[in-house]
Amino acid sequence: MRSPIISMKCRSKLPESPAKHWWVVLGLASILALLFGLILGGEVIQAGQKKPLDGMTALSGEAHQPAKFVPGEVLVKFRDEASSSAIKSLNMDVGAQEVSVLSVNAGVIHQYKLEGALSVEEAVSKYRSHPAVEYAEPNYLHWLKAMPNDAQFGTLWGLHNTGQDVNGTAGTADADIDAPEAWDINTGSPNVTVAVIDSGIAYDHPDLGPNIWTNPGEIPGNGVDDDGNGLVDDVRGWDFSMNDSDPMDPVDFNNPDGNPGHGTHVAGTIAGAGNNGTGVTGVMWTARLMALKAGGVGGLPTFAIVSAVQYAVAKGARVINASYGGPDCSLAEYDAVSAANAAGVLFVAAAGNDGEDNDSVPSFPANFSAPSVCGGQQKAALANVIAVAATDQNDQLASFSNFGSTTVQVAAPGVRINSTKPTSNVTNVLFHSFDSNPTALGYTSGGTNNTWGFTSAASFSSPNSLADSPAGNYLNNTNSFVIGPVFSTAGQRGCRFDSRVRLQTEPDLDGVLVETSRNSGTTWQTINAVSGSTNAQFVGFTWGDIADGVVSSRFRLRFVSDESVVFDGVYVDNVRIACVAGAPSGSTDYQFLQGTSMATPHVAGLAGLLLSANPNLTVTQLKNAILNTVDRKAALSGKVSTGGRINARAALASVVANFTVTVNKVGTGTGTVTSNPSGIDCGVTCNGQFPQGGTVILSAAPSPGSVFAGWSGSCGGAGACSLTTNSTVTATFNIAPPPSDGGGGGCVLMPGGTGDALLPALLIAALAAWLWRARRTRN
Repeated sequence: MRSPIISMKCRSKLPESPAKHWWVVLGLASILALLFGLILGGEVIQAGQKKPLDGMTALSGEAHQPAKFVPGEVLVKFRDEASSSAIKSLNMDVGAQEVSVLSVNAGVIHQYKLEGALSVEEAVSKYRSHPAVEYAEPNYLHWLKAMPNDAQFGTLWGLHNTGQDVNGTAGTADADIDAPEAWDINTGSPNVTVAVIDSGIAYDHPDLGPNIWTNPGEIPGNGVDDDGNGLVDDVRGWDFSMNDSDPMDPVDFNNPDGNPGHGTHVAGTIAGAGNNGTGVTGVMWTARLMALKAGGVGGLPTFAIVSAVQYAVAKGARVINASYGGPDCSLAEYDAVSAANAAGVLFVAAAGNDGEDNDSVPSFPANFSAPSVCGGQQKAALANVIAVAATDQNDQLASFSNFGSTTVQVAAPGVRINSTKPTSNVTNVLFHSFDSNPTALGYTSGGTNNTWGFTSAASFSSPNSLADSPAGNYLNNTNSFVIGPVFSTAGQRGCRFDSRVRLQTEPDLDGVLVETSRNSGTTWQTINAVSGSTNAQFVGFTWGDIADGVVSSRFRLRFVSDESVVFDGVYVDNVRIACVAGAPSGSTDYQFLQGTSMATPHVAGLAGLLLSANPNLTVTQLKNAILNTVDRKAALSGKVSTGGRINARAALASVVANFTVTVNKVGTGTGTVTSNPSGIDCGVTCNGQFPQGGTVILSAAPSPGSVFAGWSGSCGGAGACSLTTNSTVTATFNIAPPPSDGGGGGCVLMPGGTGDALLPALLIAALAAWLWRARRTRN
């Protein structure tokens, strides 16, 4: 393939007069403007020309800018009065083929694939202008809100901060959520289900397995939809991105910007099994984690998210953790979260990692917690949404965290958070390096201006790679494809398609789409699309997930260009279908991540604890218990509406029946009174609330130079004070008396036991003292 050369040849003569030859000047100016636009990589589009890749990831050698929506898909909700004939006519006009439907809030959301000439934006505009349509929007992508951290090991400072050093950074004592104090009241319940809408969960992790939700209406592995919900063998949840029954969370080690095991990390913070001698613990020791996979490296499409929310509500989850977000407001997602609100489900969302004010630069779904403009419509705040910012080990707002005095409600620990990680072990179902007899691998090609083939001009592993145009630059108006051989993921889980990619295309207008098929190529689903340049380098890139448990899978790469300039195209090497192999380790598969994604599960876990202690809480009561009991911090004033960071102990105490213990301290001395369980420390406060039915033991510790003189009030004496009801006690501390000298220096001798070596020494000392005094008397 040759490097692109843009050249211009023109011939002109000096005009006789500007008026006579004005068109020459205008023409030269137009040509120069066109050239300038091409040099800068700007878009030059003819009237009515299609933008074929308006949902693509911009790929480069250093990083990539994610696409905003799924290429070639739109979501449409029709008005109740719309006739079927009008809907059919409109879909034909747009060139839309229905993929799936979903009932939300007494309406139906249609997922369409565009098969005509219209781009996503053009199709959305056409739908919106029709009177039969209530709303239409792209299938927006949301992005996971974690930021990898290089730390190797540390402690769970977010749960219990003693000021310890974590990965080279010291903290501040009590800059935590008071989890141990909360565990004195409640540690969780197997009757509380928390849904995790994310990249999946490594449900076989030793620290997660005991707490994974299982569908009581489904018989594992029988290939039958036992509970009649349209999903076969949805035992642990569902993968709504690839529409299969295995919501496994694989690590994306081939792509530095890919999934680090995001959903598994989130799940461990919510409910890593506690008190089991292994790894970490979550905010809840015991819970039921519902694994709802909605995407991964390629983003979380709106339709998958909406489907996951509907599933969580239908299957009895009381809390949904949403550690993802994006700048685009989806009316379909708003409808789904609104339906969750009506069903009494709390929705906890990450504020975002852009360091921005959500009051002015919204992030969704977090901004559903406040009034929003969504798809041109004014929408009310949803009462079940809590937006969460991130704090560090010193109770400061994390530098990356979004905030908002009206749109973000509370903060939680989100820096250097240690939690569970999926295994990095994989098995390759398919691996093609194209280095030996590539034509025998079974690839076929076709389409408009098809020039796909193998080349030795460039490769990641010598000598060959697969290229869209081996002989030179690609052509304008190309829509060509190459299809790989049939492969099977039967018996596999967490499967992904990755490769090495070298790319040079006209940004946003030309590029490569990757599509997968479950039926040997009869139908196709787009999983990713890329455009731009990798600066003549091969970069590791994960195209996306592959459906698990399918015997007749295929993939194809489709190259699309428009009518403007052409470039070198794409080279693909070391194509691989990799699936998760084995279970994570209970000793090594842990990692530190940071982000508002890590703060959010602290709040979701707290909500689960509250429901464990009081399962009858309404959404309003649950939300108020979290927001009204925060530890207010100066650094959070004006940044979140409560001005504080969550306090699990205070929140729990607010939702259970309590008795109150009040301690007074009197006397001439000083000392401290503490309680077991914790809740009273009279170095700081002298009252506390404790769950009814329990017993509180008070202990008194005098300061140096003081003595404890005893209790009065509800307790007496100087021993332990045991309380089970509302009580007021007084602890008396007095100054310790000075030591006595025995009455003026006299000496009292006591008889020693048999063999006591001290007695002779005392006799000799006494005799010496008597002789010395007698001698002084004579003198």
